[in-house]
Amino acid sequence: MDGFARRKEQSKEDIRKAAWELFSQFGVDKVSMADIARKAGVSPATIYNNFESKEALAREFVSGMVEGLVSRAQEIVTPQGSYQEKINAFFQFISAMMAGGKPSASGSAVFTSSLDLQNDPEIREIRTRAQEKMLTLLLGLIEEGRREEQVSTEISEEALRIYFVLFMDAFTHAEFQRQYPRNPNLVNELGALMLYGLKGKEVERS
Repeated sequence: MDGFARRKEQSKEDIRKAAWELFSQFGVDKVSMADIARKAGVSPATIYNNFESKEALAREFVSGMVEGLVSRAQEIVTPQGSYQEKINAFFQFISAMMAGGKPSASGSAVFTSSLDLQNDPEIREIRTRAQEKMLTLLLGLIEEGRREEQVSTEISEEALRIYFVLFMDAFTHAEFQRQYPRNPNLVNELGALMLYGLKGKEVERS
């Protein structure tokens, strides 16, 4: 790679990093191409030459965000350890992510933006692939729970898949986003519902 190519690639990386930081903090709608250009130290024309549009940058942002989430979840549920340890670690991860403010910034702020990313075909494909990976991870964890006699063997995989889809969707639901700041224990409560049902173990308050 010659000097020009290296500078061009570094410029793209600077733009990408600036956009991701701004999108994470403020959401896609509230960030302009001029904002990204200032933070990256380039001209708006340079951004358009490399990425065509803010939508293109937003797609990369969402893709990276979702892939990072799945990768971290995989690190949590695949090592050695008991089913209970892993499921607890999974809920702690979700709680920490919510407490860090990322879902409200990089989740709802992106997917409710006027750019209509929710209906963008590429974004839908990214989310569908990520959801399938998460389902695979959770179903694998449930199998461990069954082997340890912590999960009923009478529940079908079809029912589990539907249930986990609904469970994951809960964290990006508008009502959850509104209620979570007032009740950060919602993650633990939803986790307890998933594990024990309506009549089960008392929720431990965080």
